[in-house]
Amino acid sequence: MKNEGTFNIEAADGFPFSRDSKDFQQGVALMRKVLGAEDAAKVEGLIDNPLFGSELGYLFSKTWGALYARDNLPLRDRALLLMGTDLALGREGPLKDHMRVALHAGLSPAQIIEVLFQSMFYIGAPGMVLGLKVASEVLAPHMEAMKNAPAIPQRVREGTMINDLGVRMGPINHVAMAVKDWEKTARGFASLMGLKTWRKMEIPSAIMEKAEYYGKPCEFVWISAFAKLGDTLIELCQPVSGQTIFGDFVQQYGDGMQHVGDLSHPDPLELVRRYTSQGVKVANYCKIAGIAELFFLDTREQLGGMFLEVVAPPTYAQIAAMGEDVTFT
Repeated sequence: MKNEGTFNIEAADGFPFSRDSKDFQQGVALMRKVLGAEDAAKVEGLIDNPLFGSELGYLFSKTWGALYARDNLPLRDRALLLMGTDLALGREGPLKDHMRVALHAGLSPAQIIEVLFQSMFYIGAPGMVLGLKVASEVLAPHMEAMKNAPAIPQRVREGTMINDLGVRMGPINHVAMAVKDWEKTARGFASLMGLKTWRKMEIPSAIMEKAEYYGKPCEFVWISAFAKLGDTLIELCQPVSGQTIFGDFVQQYGDGMQHVGDLSHPDPLELVRRYTSQGVKVANYCKIAGIAELFFLDTREQLGGMFLEVVAPPTYAQIAAMGEDVTFT
């Protein structure tokens, strides 16, 4: 419908295209998460083109927006399908974007390489060459992080066990998962276990007097969400940026149980001293002035892949006063 020589574009999901449509807003939100702000801005710039912007915007809305949002097939599975299609058709640009979608959807770099290897038997070696070319670019930051992160040993080698320190910890009253999306996981806990209210807080190194990753100063941001289950404090740790053991974990393994703790030990600093004197390293260390020191001890060899968190002064598995409550129905 025309109005004074121009189209009257409403916030509809059809055509003419509208930036206010639900499809477009969903698509832009996903694209910014997957491609990053800089690459996403390039795509949004093309949509501003007066010659073909509306047509491109419509196609974008129906792919990144409506199609990816359909719940008939998980985003992870859609990414697998699209990567295979790109490899078969030799499409380098789309393969790059869909590989990023796959990472966002939870696939690890190792799983993506396995997709390339599987595809080679059906589409030929040239497809593998194309895939490795794209993977070397897209996965480079993730592989660098994995290279720098101390590897989790496959078995406990002779001589790696520490001596009995005479330390007797209290009950394990804290368990934590490293996750890519804390809200998604929290919704699962709300549905399956009735843990509907979570205390969410963003934890940046900027608020800390001291922040380290294996003894080196570092900058990072992660999100922690807490809920109580009886006397146990449940925590979901979502890495956002920088070097953290949570980021290392999800890049290598996806979501999973990552550390435990006795947050009521009467002498936490002495506990840390005894462990480190036996060669146990402090993976991440955080000192929030006037509040607490957090020690994430790399006890993976001794505890079957789990880190041990020690907090000084002891918090007795209490939910911190900072942050905001989020309730899932």
